[in-house]
Amino acid sequence: MRALFYFVLAPALLPVVLLLFYIYKKDKIEREPLGMILKVFVFGALFSLFDIPSEQAAHSALAAYYPYADLSFELAHNFLGIAFIEEVTKWIVLMLFVWRSREFNYKFDGIVYAATASLGFAALENIIYVVSYGTGVAVSRALFAIPGHASFGILMGFFFARAKHFSLAQNYGASVLCMVLSLACPIFVHGTYDFLLSPAAHEQSFSSHFFVLVIALDALAWLIIRHESRTDMPL
Repeated sequence: MRALFYFVLAPALLPVVLLLFYIYKKDKIEREPLGMILKVFVFGALFSLFDIPSEQAAHSALAAYYPYADLSFELAHNFLGIAFIEEVTKWIVLMLFVWRSREFNYKFDGIVYAATASLGFAALENIIYVVSYGTGVAVSRALFAIPGHASFGILMGFFFARAKHFSLAQNYGASVLCMVLSLACPIFVHGTYDFLLSPAAHEQSFSSHFFVLVIALDALAWLIIRHESRTDMPL
């Protein structure tokens, strides 16, 4: 059991816990109940289990339609077969457990809960990677994959809170637009992130842009957290 903790759970979960703690501490006006945080985190992890067969089915379907591993296949696979499926899963968690919750009553709450669902997903994914490939992958995932998932969640939560604000104000057109953006933005960024790591992107010399995207995405996520924390207000 001690070996399981030191060699699997600790390296897989430590970056997730640190990022979640940072975002949680930025919720300065009215912090969310830990029970609610835990629920969203756990369901973010559990719902990710549906992504495994969904992504396998999407991969098979796309491979039958596109020439395998060429540019068109990698674009479709990374945007539709991975990013779309994974971000919709996180969004469903928010719709089921957060949207109508009385705890979702401040603007920054959208970021807290979306990042929590995303990091729940990332936690289980990270455990699977560490078990499959060893603790060596934990460092690279702590630097790239975990902050990446957190950033996707921050983008989702930014628009998700605005969708709730406009819904409460009965501005349903703006609410629907923000709801669409809460899905479209993380899907686009997530798909671009994954595509830049693909073999086809490497062949096209696109992969060098990956580090530029990571730096820009991390900076944007930090700026959003800082701004939304400072300007937090009731929905």
